[in-house]
Amino acid sequence: MLKLISFENTRKIVKILKTVVGSFPPKKLALEDAIKWAVGIQLKHGINLISDGEQRTDMISYFSSFPGLGIKSGGPYVKSKILPLDDPKSFVKLKDLQFVRDYLRSKGREDVNVKVSVTGPITLGFSCAYNGLEHYSSIMDMKLYSDFAQALNPLIREIAKTGCYVQIDEPSLSARVMNTKEAVEIVNLVLSGLPTTLYEEGKLSVHICGALNESLFKDFMNLDVPVLSLAFSAPNVRKNLEVISKPVLQSAGKKLGIGCVSVQVARKEEVDRIDVVFERLNIVKDRIGKEMVAYLHPDCGLRPTSEDAVEPILETVASSANFLEQNA
Repeated sequence: MLKLISFENTRKIVKILKTVVGSFPPKKLALEDAIKWAVGIQLKHGINLISDGEQRTDMISYFSSFPGLGIKSGGPYVKSKILPLDDPKSFVKLKDLQFVRDYLRSKGREDVNVKVSVTGPITLGFSCAYNGLEHYSSIMDMKLYSDFAQALNPLIREIAKTGCYVQIDEPSLSARVMNTKEAVEIVNLVLSGLPTTLYEEGKLSVHICGALNESLFKDFMNLDVPVLSLAFSAPNVRKNLEVISKPVLQSAGKKLGIGCVSVQVARKEEVDRIDVVFERLNIVKDRIGKEMVAYLHPDCGLRPTSEDAVEPILETVASSANFLEQNA
């Protein structure tokens, strides 16, 4: 007699990666101990695509060693023509990546993937030029941004050789500091010549944490990455849920990183309630289907977040991934 198969019981569970955007609150420890602290918290809460916590400095000052930048009290500024690093292999983010991998190996956690975040040419160029500009014609000189893109490209190629995930941080894309079409072209210049495996394995993303509209969302489909990491949880970005579209993503061959928990909290009691996050994810599931979700993460970096809120946020991300996996 034929045995009936229950499709409900054999339903395939789509595994959802859990990650962070990059930064953690700066810990007042020796650098290696601070990185271990950030990694340890992520491992504790089941984050399986981790960062080093960006414990050295902020997202702009990381790049102060690039030729053409000078240093003021407020951070790097544009002193002369922006050029690539002489030796991208020696860049501090690669050093910290190797430290994280060695630390994971010592813990027997080589199953955990690592992601390196690189500030994009528009955000980096605009921030440095705002702090001081002594070479280009103005803060809107497109040559400034294309030079930053060409300077960053060899570094990103070097990071890509490690086989880790690569994320380009470009909050300025949603802020529209320049024409969106031109901005997309600048970011794509950064991404030229990268290994095809980054695309095939979904290991390359652009993170954009601001408010969107349908036009911007469609324009961002022209970014040469397989994953767009977006924010949906803070009050100013909740309407982004109304913008995302499965047909648009499918036609562009892209998936989304979903910012499912707000980081705009001053204390742990303000962290999004889990039922609110689940409701948010139900909207995501209804609009694009969970198969279009590459991973879940907090809205943005955790650097300005209250330290006592970090673990509740990560715990919520982990619970959210489990909820999304278990619900058809």
